[in-house]
Amino acid sequence: MLSFPRNFLWGAATAAQQVEGQNFNSDWAAWEQLPHKIKNNDSSRVACDWWNGAWRDDFERAQHLGLNAQRIGVEWARLEPRQGEWNAQAAAQYREMIAGLRARGMEPFVTLHHFTSPQWVAERGGFENADSASWLARFAERAAHEFGDLINFWITLNEPNVYAYQCYLNGVWLAQKKDLRAMLRVMKNEIRTHAAMYHAVKRVNAHAQVGYAHHWRVFEPRKSKASLDRLMAGLRNRVFNMAIFTAIQEGVLELPLGFNQTLPEARGTQDFLGVNYYYQEYTAFDLKNAAEVFARSVYDDDVKRLQNFFEGVGNLRPHALRDVLLRLAKYKKPIYITENGFVTTDRDDQTRYLVTHLTAVHQALQQGADVRGYFWWSLLDNFEWSEGYTPRFGLYHTDFETQARTLKQVGEVYEKIVRANGIDDELMEKYGRT
Repeated sequence: MLSFPRNFLWGAATAAQQVEGQNFNSDWAAWEQLPHKIKNNDSSRVACDWWNGAWRDDFERAQHLGLNAQRIGVEWARLEPRQGEWNAQAAAQYREMIAGLRARGMEPFVTLHHFTSPQWVAERGGFENADSASWLARFAERAAHEFGDLINFWITLNEPNVYAYQCYLNGVWLAQKKDLRAMLRVMKNEIRTHAAMYHAVKRVNAHAQVGYAHHWRVFEPRKSKASLDRLMAGLRNRVFNMAIFTAIQEGVLELPLGFNQTLPEARGTQDFLGVNYYYQEYTAFDLKNAAEVFARSVYDDDVKRLQNFFEGVGNLRPHALRDVLLRLAKYKKPIYITENGFVTTDRDDQTRYLVTHLTAVHQALQQGADVRGYFWWSLLDNFEWSEGYTPRFGLYHTDFETQARTLKQVGEVYEKIVRANGIDDELMEKYGRT
């Protein structure tokens, strides 16, 4: 039996735009109406229908699994649909949702910005505009006044590195730019924004635990003896993994964001380390791929055979999650795995992924990492951004025509782990081998 610490938080994660539906004031809602932006021309117009009340039954489902925590979002575009205008009705509904988690014995982890902004922000340049820091700080402070008595854990920004990359270098979301300088400018503004939001929440409640959810990806050289492959893997690690994290942890803008300029207002602005982890990636030097700074991802057969969202994007190496957690242990802060998960495939890869990655978490705990919680992505199948409804990460299957939910095998196994607060020998024997 691999036992986890007493009072370990077991949860699942969601995001407002992906589950709520009826979110018409966000930049994403406007963008997805354009042709060919979303796979199969899917739309988040209904999603999982939470805004019409389906959250109640889904919170009951989470409680049924024995979860004692749940990550949700509050949507900026609903609460401040026009600059300076606060939507009291939306605030009341979010307050009911957060109180609903509390009533069901679940600790709310609340995200303030999960990729989406009001359209009035997008019209002013979004994170390319340095004023984004003051706009989101004002929003964070108001949210802390409205909901702070119900919330201990706040997540300011979700995956600022992913947002900057997808919108400004890879160019497949929202701004759709392929401009390295724009991406770096956005990253610096995201750092300042997070810091401003952190201090805003703390002004309201000094005891609140505030952090952000950082997407960690392990970059390995495709050929370990190839110096250019090693160089590219190191470069990707510096830009994608370390640039924002170092600025927030140490208050220093290192290359490529700056030449060691100090940013004292950002230093130490995370009370916990939020870790989003999905896969490892091999990197090769590619002279033809100037758009991504001459680096190319290389995939193994295990990933190539997978469908949809994870087709050809990474390599499933659970030990890489353990290594990330052990590297973060040196910062002496509580660690919460705010996202970790996998898609439904033609085999039971979700369950195998769950057990092997929780085994990696247990190994990190045994070696000194202060991991205090784990959130599977996601509670239920939902709208997966530009991939639409095709990839299905949920513990529950969602029929998007009828809105019916069905517990998957991964959900059954997760419940067993949660209720035992550990992984028993039978599960290890059946699923614990990669």
